[in-house]
Amino acid sequence: MAKSSTTPLEQTARLLDLVPFLLSHQGISLADLAKHFKVENDVMLDDLNTLWMCGLPGYTPLELIDLTFDSGYVTIRNAAPLAYVRTMSSSEIVSLALGLDLILESADKFGEEQSARIRSLSNRLRTQVGEHISIVSSSQTAHRSLVATSIAQRLPIEMTYFSPSSDTKTERTVTAYDFFYDNDVEYFQAYCHSVKSMRTFRVDRIVSAVLSGVTQDVPSSQGQNNERIRVGATIRVLDRSSAEAFSLTYSELREGAHVTLEAFSPEWLIRAIMGGAGSITVDEPEEIRVQLRQSLEATIALYE
Repeated sequence: MAKSSTTPLEQTARLLDLVPFLLSHQGISLADLAKHFKVENDVMLDDLNTLWMCGLPGYTPLELIDLTFDSGYVTIRNAAPLAYVRTMSSSEIVSLALGLDLILESADKFGEEQSARIRSLSNRLRTQVGEHISIVSSSQTAHRSLVATSIAQRLPIEMTYFSPSSDTKTERTVTAYDFFYDNDVEYFQAYCHSVKSMRTFRVDRIVSAVLSGVTQDVPSSQGQNNERIRVGATIRVLDRSSAEAFSLTYSELREGAHVTLEAFSPEWLIRAIMGGAGSITVDEPEEIRVQLRQSLEATIALYE
């Protein structure tokens, strides 16, 4: 049944489909066009009038879509110029990349082939303007700024953090050490004073945060200094949790690959390696190998 009215969102989606359809169906009758898009003639006329104001960046007479439909048949008169390859500005590329991200959020509506094509185009765009493009709220930007201050000045943050696994919000006091990305999501490592251990947090899951006015002591073993511990290791089994913990890149995720693991805390490093259940073996330095072996022996002894 033809619709007599549609929402602005429906009209936008229809307008995006109209141009490529008209380019391949030049001279189609208004009635057939309305029938194809399942709307009444008046709705289609409104769409065509809206297209008069649409076009390519620049919006001169050469870029605007030049339509003719007074005779009852619809034709795009400047189809050839509209089909020319255009150079996009950085802002246009960013806008398109963000639009593709929004489309992918509804990926369940598309087949795997369509989703793969969208991801491929998105990746090509990101090579032009940088890999990490995302939409963030102003509050999230403010939270990131606080975390950055904590990293730079080793100041603690009092924050409310959302944990989706338990669907709860917890109050934590943390001292941040480093940002890292995984699957286009930004995380930070921090010493959590609440549990007295190193933890990993997602920036976008901070509900609220303020710099603490009370200085919190961080045990020297938890990486109070700014020097990272670097460990040479070999990947034995591909393990997602280990990859996320150590911010391993896609190129490093292959069995037998030799990688460098970095952390501020040797205790956190050893626990993370143990948590991988043999997915990573430590090659050097010998000091960490000895500590790891002692921790493993102590853990096994608990089960004997």
